[in-house]
Amino acid sequence: MKITPNVVVQNKDINYEITLKNTNNIESIEVLSRVDYYHKDEVTYSIQNNKILFTYNMPHLGEFVVKVNFTSKRSAIVCLYCLDNAMIKLRPLKGDLHMHSIYSDGKATPFAMALASLGAGMDFVSITDHDSYKGSLKAIAKVKQHNIDLLVLAGEEVSVGGKKDMFISQGNGHILSINANKSIQKQRENIEKYEKELEDIVKELEKEDIDKNINLHHYARNIWVITKIKEAKGISILAHPNWVYRDGKYHLNQAFYKQMLRSSQLDGVEAFGEEKVKEHNNMTHLTALQTKNKYKYLAPFANSDAHDSDHEIGDRFTICLVEEKSASSIISAMQAGRTCAVCKRENNEHQFIGKDDLAQYVYFLIKEYYPKHNSYKSRLAKLYIDQLINDENFQKRIDRIQLKLKNHTETFFQD
Repeated sequence: MKITPNVVVQNKDINYEITLKNTNNIESIEVLSRVDYYHKDEVTYSIQNNKILFTYNMPHLGEFVVKVNFTSKRSAIVCLYCLDNAMIKLRPLKGDLHMHSIYSDGKATPFAMALASLGAGMDFVSITDHDSYKGSLKAIAKVKQHNIDLLVLAGEEVSVGGKKDMFISQGNGHILSINANKSIQKQRENIEKYEKELEDIVKELEKEDIDKNINLHHYARNIWVITKIKEAKGISILAHPNWVYRDGKYHLNQAFYKQMLRSSQLDGVEAFGEEKVKEHNNMTHLTALQTKNKYKYLAPFANSDAHDSDHEIGDRFTICLVEEKSASSIISAMQAGRTCAVCKRENNEHQFIGKDDLAQYVYFLIKEYYPKHNSYKSRLAKLYIDQLINDENFQKRIDRIQLKLKNHTETFFQD
């Protein structure tokens, strides 16, 4: 059974259309809210050209069910979702903002990573090589050159303590720089200028109420990186804060972690990250949730941290609710906290971290919208790859899939 639309606005008459193989022997049609246990209405309907038509005004936000009862006592149901006037204007985009290419310790080219992400259903992606901006720029250029249906944001994973921090834990951790207009690492190459800026930051930190156990000269590096990302008009996301590295310690000094959360200078935290630290994901979420700041909500993110095109891409991702499909709209959504971190479990179930209303909505979308969305994206990726390998033009096929994806979105969400 298929119904359109699937996502509607609250307190408005909506015209629904149900497609069934057999519209005979229908006894009744009911609408039930999953949020309000006592809500159940029987609706008046008509049948035209083997389609069931009815109008309904949903008073409750959240998930609800349309149930078609037959005289044979069996029934068929379909799930829908009701949003408020602000949320109905937004559309979900699926993305991964942490992965590596041959420009750091990855095994595939930036373009290969981008195509693999598209194949996993991504709408946007960022190549974040260690202390290197080059890989992301290569991916952006290649995607544009071949007219690939994927938004690629500039990215870099900054080793806050310096390049040697990749191999020996300095306690400063890593911060993702997303959509910045310049490399953060390149700005550290002028050592004299860098050291002077760190000294200035320490002087400012001395005026603040900071945990006495924090060495301000070390912690200043974190503030420097976040500041430089902001100056470059980028988004700063703390990467895998509970990562245990080779020396058996957390790669990030946990006092630094909590201080960064309290100061609220970050834009977000990677709640689900690299596969070796799955057991720490809930710890990350709880620390971020319970460390209070008085400034803003820190957006949660889930990323693959993939190092190859077949390395866990699609197992962790972030859903952003955006006003339009553009890089600027994605950044605005992140800054506004309209993100939900999603981790796919071994039994194909999912774990969600985000604001309650947003996470419940994303749960619905993962069940109802994304299976077909992911299928179309996967087919697009295969066509692009075939086109490149065979040096043939498959644009007509690509256009057909893009039209199907567009129609799927347009019929799923109330216009």
